[in-house]
Amino acid sequence: MASSPQSKRKEAPAEPFKRALGMTVRAVAAKDDIEVVYAAGQPDLSGKTVTLPEPSRVPGKREIAVIRGHADSLALTASCHDTKLHNRLAPSAGPARAVFEAVERARVEALGANRMPGMAQNLSAKVEDQYSHGRFRDVKDKADAPLEDALALLVRERLTGLKAPDNAQALVDIWRPWVEEKAGKTLARLDALGESQAQFGRA
Repeated sequence: MASSPQSKRKEAPAEPFKRALGMTVRAVAAKDDIEVVYAAGQPDLSGKTVTLPEPSRVPGKREIAVIRGHADSLALTASCHDTKLHNRLAPSAGPARAVFEAVERARVEALGANRMPGMAQNLSAKVEDQYSHGRFRDVKDKADAPLEDALALLVRERLTGLKAPDNAQALVDIWRPWVEEKAGKTLARLDALGESQAQFGRA
C-alpha cells in the first residue's frame, strides 16, 4: 500500500543568512534580547528591535554586504551609543541637530571599522550604497551639498583613513576647505576622543 508522502515546505535560500545575521547583531551589540526583523523601508534601531532590509530570495554578494553593513551599524549603535547622553548633548533641532547626529553615527561606525576589517568592508559597502544614486557626483554648489553628509564623511576619513565613495567625493571636496578653516583643530582632536561618546559629543 503506497503511503502519501508528506510535502515539506522548502526553506527560502535567504533564511539561513537572516538567522546568522540576527546572531551577529546580538553578538556585536552584546545584548541577547535584541530582536532582528526584516521589512521594507529604512533600517532602524528602536528600543530592542533592529529592522533591516528584507533581502532578495537569493541575495547577491553586494546586497549581502550592504545589509550586513546596516546590521553592523545598528548593532554598534546598540553597543556604543547612549541615547540619553546623545539627547543631552545634541542641539535641539534643525541643521545643527542633523550634523551632530551624522557625525555621531560616523563615530560609532568608525569604532567597528577600526576593530574589525570585515566589518569595515561591510560598512564601506553600506556607505557606497547610500551614495549610489549619483546625485552628488558632480555637485558644484554648497546649496546642493548637504553639510551633514560632508561632515560625516570627513569624520569617517579622519577616524578610519577611509576616503569617501567616488559618488560622494565632490560633496566632500566642496565643503573640505570651509570645514578645515572653521573646525580644523576640532577635527584633529576627534582622533583621540572616539572611544568616549561624551567627550566626542562635547567637542
